[in-house]
Amino acid sequence: MKPIPYDTLEKARLPLDGTIAPYVPAILDAYAAIVPRARWRGIEMVDYTSGSCLMPMAFAAAGARRVTVNDAAPRSHLAASFLFGGRKIDPARVDALLAAKRPKLRAHVPTFHFACDYLTEPACDVFDRLYHADVPAAEATGLRYLAIRWALGFAPSMVDGFEILYTHEPAQLRAIKDVDWRPYLARQANPRKVLSALVRDLNAAIDALGPKRFASHLGDMKDLAKRLRPKAPCFVAVNPPTRGLDEYTIDDQLVHSLMANRWLPLSRTRETPMEFWGRRVDAALRALPKGAHYMVWGGDGSMSFDACRKVWEIYGTALHIKRLGNSETAAGWGIFETQ
Repeated sequence: MKPIPYDTLEKARLPLDGTIAPYVPAILDAYAAIVPRARWRGIEMVDYTSGSCLMPMAFAAAGARRVTVNDAAPRSHLAASFLFGGRKIDPARVDALLAAKRPKLRAHVPTFHFACDYLTEPACDVFDRLYHADVPAAEATGLRYLAIRWALGFAPSMVDGFEILYTHEPAQLRAIKDVDWRPYLARQANPRKVLSALVRDLNAAIDALGPKRFASHLGDMKDLAKRLRPKAPCFVAVNPPTRGLDEYTIDDQLVHSLMANRWLPLSRTRETPMEFWGRRVDAALRALPKGAHYMVWGGDGSMSFDACRKVWEIYGTALHIKRLGNSETAAGWGIFETQ
């Protein structure tokens, strides 16, 4: 079997803070010790909260031919729709949209009108040319994901998030001492160079994934689990969001506002953190057939790892357990098999 091209997949995944992406190689290695990779072609991979999309991409690149991806967040749904859709981005189309004096765009509110606290007008103009391009639907998905990746590049990191623009004057930004705005300004000044590299990276990931049967869903995992009911043999990732469905940080809020073409208000789920976690884990695991394998993550949210494990073990037997530290508050993950 060919090695999984993690570097290629990393460059194409949706950049998110707080994901399990760094641990995906170890998770796949652990599963390969349980089910040899030569048999993965016949396994359905289901990810109920795909997030960055790295885990389902890695399974597809390793040979899985049936992949089902879900996330309640529109940004992750867009990423999955593009990355697994099989339609690469046409570099010539991107060049034409950037070069046009008045590109043909769908009706929209100029992004700068509601995102000017975080993105400059030149950055918003490039976003609009890509995200709102009046192109066939088959092309629009790739251009929209490219636009989101363009915008996300203006955050210093998804850990630090977007910085508020106290001024839009470049010289004044450069003079600010507590934030280094030079990378931001350099990116803004070189959209062709930045987007050309992004297009190469995104298209390379699609080549790495190869042909597959793919389904993408945008919804709450507790609802999807009741309808989907995967059949063995399957590998199901059950990893509820740490926060509620609609309880965003400012970075989530900005990205989803860009996609909605209006500024979205912050809101909070009415469920307690434990209710939120428990209902979704229970719904997903209860629907699994005998002999299914499921990967679960916990210990860094509303419940300790040991408390999470007690729930996981209601539905199956642990085949592999990994803690990420020795303290009582350390998170971890495991692979289980239903009985």
